[in-house]
Amino acid sequence: MNIIKLSAIDSTNDYLKINFSEPSNNDIQIAYTFNQTKGRGQRGNSWFSEPDKNLAFSVAFFSNKFKIKNQFMVNIIFSLFIFNTLKSLQIPDIKIKWPNDIMSGNKKICGILNELKVKGTNIEKMVIGFGLNINQENFKNLPNASSLKLIKGINYDLNSLVLLFIENLKKYNYLDCLTNLKSENHFENFFNSYQKNLFGRDKFYKFKEPNNVFFNGKILSVNKQGVIKIKKDDDSFGYYNFHEIKMIY
Repeated sequence: MNIIKLSAIDSTNDYLKINFSEPSNNDIQIAYTFNQTKGRGQRGNSWFSEPDKNLAFSVAFFSNKFKIKNQFMVNIIFSLFIFNTLKSLQIPDIKIKWPNDIMSGNKKICGILNELKVKGTNIEKMVIGFGLNINQENFKNLPNASSLKLIKGINYDLNSLVLLFIENLKKYNYLDCLTNLKSENHFENFFNSYQKNLFGRDKFYKFKEPNNVFFNGKILSVNKQGVIKIKKDDDSFGYYNFHEIKMIY
C-alpha cells in the first residue's frame, strides 16, 4: 500500500488515474488532500470544499477477474467502509443514501465517486474516491449538506481521521473481495448490511422522475445490480436505476 499526501490537487481521483496506470508491487495506491479544488460527485455535480477543513481521499487498485455485472458491489463495500468508520466516531443517525452518499439524519456529509476501467467483461482497474465534510461550517446554497463539526460540535484533527480511515481499510479487508473475488456469495454480509442501513427505507418520501413527474413512495430494497424498488402511494411498484430517479428530502 502506497500512501501519498497532496498539499493541493484538483481531484484525487484524477491524480490516481494519471499516475497509477499499471499494476505494481504497491498494488493499492491511496492519495488524499485537505485542499481539493475541483472535486466531482455523482451525476456530474461539483463538490465544493473549503481548504484545510475537509478530506478528499481516493484509492486505486487493479482487480482480479471482477465482473462488470457485480460493479454495484463496489458502491456497497466502499459505502460500508466509510459508514462503519464514521459510526466508530459516534456520528449520530448514520445511513447510506442510495447509491452511495453518507447521511447523518437528513444531512449529507460524504459523497463517493467510483471510476472503473473495463476490459472485456471484467473491471480491470478501480479508482474510488470520497469527499468528507469535516470542519466546514458554511454550505452556501446547499441546505442538505452538513459536516462532522456541525453535527458533533467538535473541531476534528484531519490527520488523525486520515490515519483512522487507512487503519480501517487495512484492518477489516474491505478491498480484499474486490481485488481477489472468490465467489458472489463473498459479498453477502456486505449486501445485507447495506440494505439494513439504507437511508429512507420503509419511509415515505417524494421522488422525481426524469420527465418531471413527481410521486410519493417508500424504498423497499436495492438489488445486487443497484436497482432500487419503490412502493408508490397508489400501491404500484417502480424499479429504477441510478440517474432514472431523484429523491427529494
